Amino acid sequence: MSEYYRKKYVDELLLLKDKKYIKVLTGIRRSGKSTILKQFKNKISDDFQIEESRIFEYNFNKPKFEKYTYMQLYNEIIEKADKDEINYVFLDEIQEIKEWEKCVIGLYEEDKIRFDIYITGSNSKMLSSELSTLLTGRHRDIHVMPLSFKEFNEITKEKNFIKDFYKYAELGGLGIIIQNINEPNEAKKDLAMVLKDTIKKDVRKKHHNSSSILIDKTIKYALSNIGISISSHKIADKINKSENKKISHLPFFNYLKWGCDAMILYRIDYYNNKTNTILTTSGKYYAGDLGLLNSVVGYSENTLGYKLENIVLLQLISLGWDVYTLKMYQKKKDDKEVDFVIRKGSVIKYIQVTHTLTDKNKGREVGNLISIKDGHEKIIILISDESSYSNDGIRRIDLIRWLNEEIVI
Repeated sequence: MSEYYRKKYVDELLLLKDKKYIKVLTGIRRSGKSTILKQFKNKISDDFQIEESRIFEYNFNKPKFEKYTYMQLYNEIIEKADKDEINYVFLDEIQEIKEWEKCVIGLYEEDKIRFDIYITGSNSKMLSSELSTLLTGRHRDIHVMPLSFKEFNEITKEKNFIKDFYKYAELGGLGIIIQNINEPNEAKKDLAMVLKDTIKKDVRKKHHNSSSILIDKTIKYALSNIGISISSHKIADKINKSENKKISHLPFFNYLKWGCDAMILYRIDYYNNKTNTILTTSGKYYAGDLGLLNSVVGYSENTLGYKLENIVLLQLISLGWDVYTLKMYQKKKDDKEVDFVIRKGSVIKYIQVTHTLTDKNKGREVGNLISIKDGHEKIIILISDESSYSNDGIRRIDLIRWLNEEIVI
């Protein structure tokens, strides 16, 4: 099957072309960063007639580039660069080069030669928080998500959206599934290898950590408990019991954080709507991709219900929302939760996610939203054939039509 064109991201890069920023694409392995970089390079080569001599392209996952040092890379580019025109530098999976930032900053600060620099990496910490310190005001982040359902459907060309949605919920949106999109069993084998490879390269190798079994168990425990509040203490107790060991909770805190840095996991913190503050003492974890999640916990349509939250979360992040979860503390009663609180600037919305509304769950799903007394919009996302406001003031949104971008939140 031919390569899928990620227009959203290529267009975003086109808006930043020739602007004095280092463009940074981050995303989980196999989310499509390398493909997007290649598509952008081809686009500007064709549309702007940029000569090959002004394009410097390196993929540090390839053996021929693995022995480069940052100084060799810098000297090679400087030596070959055009002194009169803008040179375009594409550094793919740059984290494989030790002290890579010295090369990137050197090229950026070169005053006699003009460079337009694009880099990718599979670790959000290295290419976000660390870069923010190194390149304050000098870089722009583009977070590459796995394929959305709309993109997935454009690849499959399946006209039955409901049928295609269940296929998407099973395989997820990593680029590696495209070659076997009509052979689910083969795609699942690929996904299991991606998870193994990501933990090995973006967690254990980066942190020089030999506790491979404990790291694997911690990340897979979080994947097996998506949407549930978990802590490093809880994981330590669980794993220590199974391993018959006594290990402090602190390593497990790091393992969870590293899993998030590698974007295998997303941590969603709690939001206090009374004080408008974020609570970071505990949080919920979700998978960076549904296919990776299913490679750990398995898949059947009967167990899809709790995974819908994960699907909604990934779409919300892709749409640029800041996402939290809400716990409503009550005296002498069980605390209630709302799945997501989303914010974009001054706009705040509350979202509950459920497969369907029934007499059994309506009190919880609707009641939790009704109990919030501020004026922000309240939404239930579910699998339904219609979208509307009910007389309780809560908006119902059909999940599949929303994922297909027929409905806007």
